[in-house]
Amino acid sequence: METFAHRGMLDEYPENSLSALREAFRRGFGIETDLRLTKDNDFLIIHDDTFLKTANVRRRVIDTTLAEAEKLTYPNSSEHLISLRSLLAMAAEENRGRQMALQLKYTSQNETGLQLLAKYWKEFNLYDSALTFDLTKEAATRLKEIDPKIKIALIVSEYKFEPTIYLWEEVKDFKPMDIVWSAEYLKLYRKAFFDEVKASGRTAYAMSPDVHWILGHPLAYEGYEKTWDDLILWGAEGICTDYPEKLAKRLARG
Repeated sequence: METFAHRGMLDEYPENSLSALREAFRRGFGIETDLRLTKDNDFLIIHDDTFLKTANVRRRVIDTTLAEAEKLTYPNSSEHLISLRSLLAMAAEENRGRQMALQLKYTSQNETGLQLLAKYWKEFNLYDSALTFDLTKEAATRLKEIDPKIKIALIVSEYKFEPTIYLWEEVKDFKPMDIVWSAEYLKLYRKAFFDEVKASGRTAYAMSPDVHWILGHPLAYEGYEKTWDDLILWGAEGICTDYPEKLAKRLARG
């Protein structure tokens, strides 16, 4: 079972910061984090398309160079925003066999972004230690043409709440998809679903309901631990959560 720390150890450090991601590795967790292209076509680690929440700056990422972005600091912190290169350099020293789930944001899934992602994959030899997800079918097809060895996950849900979300029936026969990154909106998770994913020969990862509090998931604040029990029983091979240490304790109990 892979435990993905959603944006790193975000209860203790700024989300997606170098410290948050490093500490996740040091505690034995994988990570989930976000990639966006900057004005000069490099990748910054950031979830939103502006710096308003992350650095209290009203400016878009796409209008900012990487060097400018890396000078910004998180609110009430001396930590700076980081590039994908900084993350991967750190991971080369700190990661001990855990998976990195790199969410390539929709607006960065152009030819420039896909070619750049493939270059990073090759330079840092990420084939066994990372996957990229949240791609459209078109972007996934193109990325496989550029480098067939990159592991690609599509997000599967029962409700298409973003342009990169798919229903299982839409993608179950889609060959470029190596991994199903399932994201329950309300009622996706069930044994039959995970049986089908496993029967298709794909890895099955799942987002914990606590991550989807912003979507109004009914188990976002209470009840997500029962969902973990179900996911473990049904054969999910990884769970992404805001509470990786709590999940680790649950797994340790067997």
